[in-house]
Amino acid sequence: MKSLSLSLTRAVRTLGFLGLLLVTAVAAGAAANGVRLTVDGAGFLRDRELQSALVRLLGAQQAKLDTNAIEDAAVILMSALGEDGFQRATMEIVAELEDGSTRRVSFDPTFAQPLPRPLSARAVAFQLRPGVRFTIDAVQFAGLTVVSERQARAMFRSDAALFLTARANAWSAARVARSADALLAELRQRGYVEAEVRTRVEANEQTGKVAVFVDVREGPAWRVAAVSYQREEGDAVPLPPVEGWRGRPWSPTLLKDIREAIRRAYYERGYPDVGVHVVAEPEQDPAAVRTTDVVATIIPGPRVTMGRARFEGAERMRESVLRRRVRLEAGEPLNVIELENSRYRLSRLGIFEAVELRYQPEDGAVRDPVFRLREGPRYETSLLFGYGSYERVRGGIEHRQRNIFGLAHQSRLELVQSMKSSSGDYTYVVPELFGESLDGTARLFGLQREEIAFLRQEFGANVALKRALRAIGGEVTASYTFQALRNRDNSLSTRATDERQLNVASLTFGVGGDRRDNPLRPRRGYHWSAQVELADPRLGSQATYQRTEFAVAYHTRWGGSRWLHAGLHHGVITTAGATDATLPVNKRFFPGGDSSIRGFKRGQAAPRGADGLFVGAKSVLLLNVELEQAVTPNWSAVVFWDGLGMAEQLADYPMRERLHTVGAGVRYQTLIGPVRLEYGRNLNPRPDDPSGMWQVSVGYPF
Repeated sequence: MKSLSLSLTRAVRTLGFLGLLLVTAVAAGAAANGVRLTVDGAGFLRDRELQSALVRLLGAQQAKLDTNAIEDAAVILMSALGEDGFQRATMEIVAELEDGSTRRVSFDPTFAQPLPRPLSARAVAFQLRPGVRFTIDAVQFAGLTVVSERQARAMFRSDAALFLTARANAWSAARVARSADALLAELRQRGYVEAEVRTRVEANEQTGKVAVFVDVREGPAWRVAAVSYQREEGDAVPLPPVEGWRGRPWSPTLLKDIREAIRRAYYERGYPDVGVHVVAEPEQDPAAVRTTDVVATIIPGPRVTMGRARFEGAERMRESVLRRRVRLEAGEPLNVIELENSRYRLSRLGIFEAVELRYQPEDGAVRDPVFRLREGPRYETSLLFGYGSYERVRGGIEHRQRNIFGLAHQSRLELVQSMKSSSGDYTYVVPELFGESLDGTARLFGLQREEIAFLRQEFGANVALKRALRAIGGEVTASYTFQALRNRDNSLSTRATDERQLNVASLTFGVGGDRRDNPLRPRRGYHWSAQVELADPRLGSQATYQRTEFAVAYHTRWGGSRWLHAGLHHGVITTAGATDATLPVNKRFFPGGDSSIRGFKRGQAAPRGADGLFVGAKSVLLLNVELEQAVTPNWSAVVFWDGLGMAEQLADYPMRERLHTVGAGVRYQTLIGPVRLEYGRNLNPRPDDPSGMWQVSVGYPF
């Protein structure tokens, strides 16, 4: 095993505070054999962040630091304090020299009094006195009409939480300059090419409160009246139509769109060196809106032929696999766009950390495309850890193998154990099995889990085809599954007639799309999925059923620091064409839990029979609505309502009974999604239902 990476992916990253301490400990341990660096005075956590940064930047294995390195470290620390708003910070440097003596000096950031030379230290302590933190307290605008003051103010000062740390709105000259540049870019994006933005500040030296005054001169808006081309006589390359550009505001984005559209037309026909110069020529009338003519001058350069594609760095990969991803042949026009698509196809194999493309020679009538490939590790092992209210602690291991047989095949083995379940999953992936984007997978799986009223056991195999659909930001799948479904320790109301073991063979078809801005912390956008599973004796199944599910979730901003989230899930099981209506218990719906209706444990919201025992549902309709309010940049509070309708018989479709839960909770944002603590109160509990439930989990609920 050439490469082994161990990552506590769901534990360390989830507990951000502990993760920081771990990183600090690792950095300190790495420095133990080299020079000792300590930082003090910026606060417990910030001191350790800065100390870790110095260890990474200066090198952990250095046995000593000279004067230049100590000054570099001091400049880094003073710069970091300045970005945190401490504009009057001072620093004492205590250096333990190689002879054991100690030297204490004050750092002068102007270098009017530089550190003594020569100096060689085996340990350095940076003692910080930050002083008053300067924060942006108010932002006032003059002359701004195009952009709302609320939108513009957000570029200078964050109000995206109920309680903001002082660091979130720390003042520094560089930050104000970046904010002014952002406002200027927004104005020019809207066609105000002549806009100017100037800032001045007034600071209270005692309190640190800073008022920022922004003076804006917008000038007239530029609108495109016409677009024309200038090129060499006899140039016959078809040019893009100009109708879609007329009437639009003249902006850097539109300039780029015009230039790239022209370049694309020439790239496709073998002109990789084409030059495009685009200028706007506005009319001289200083009106509120100035029409402008856009002229694109084209210098095509020589027409180039493609040589032979070459690959560098792929030591363990068969060249035939790589060549199938390059669609152009030697002697064809050198199409830069198609070769970039080839680079994308190579990166989609999932075994390269980087794929670079260059040409040899860099100029000339014939050029060879050279793909520089950096292979990733063949083996990777990760430790898994998580927590949920029902299964409690979960732990496991995931092992990945890449580029099997040199064919870019991959495999993944995952073993997970929790307080309620044991599972194993082995997946073998063949990329681009048929065509460019049709991947094939084979999977073996096993699961044993204690449900609310029975012990679920599922073992089987699956083969699937998957195709990515860029148009919807998702994929479509088709699969065949053969599995043994068992239920033991059955305390369901239907236990007298439930089959204890059935072999089920089914075809499953699914499609889904994702337009969220962030799948781990969605703030806007939507995602959806639809799936139908068909089991039939003609496929080798002992049961006949049709299981259909549809889910959609939508996220949008509601104000500066609030978000509205809504999710809908509907599932129904039919048994059309079955002479024996036996339906596996494992395939029925058992709603409830931290990602369902949150006033119940997992499966506890299922229908109940006349004896009060649970019955699996054939139809469920779940609606989740929640309002999230940012409290700090990492903490947020939520209030939610979950509504569930369900029916155990299709005669009562879509629902026979309804359950409602309202609740509230808090969330802490991590790299892998929010850590959630929520309480759901049941508004209309049935006999034997809980009045409410606490839920602790990791990840977004829908």
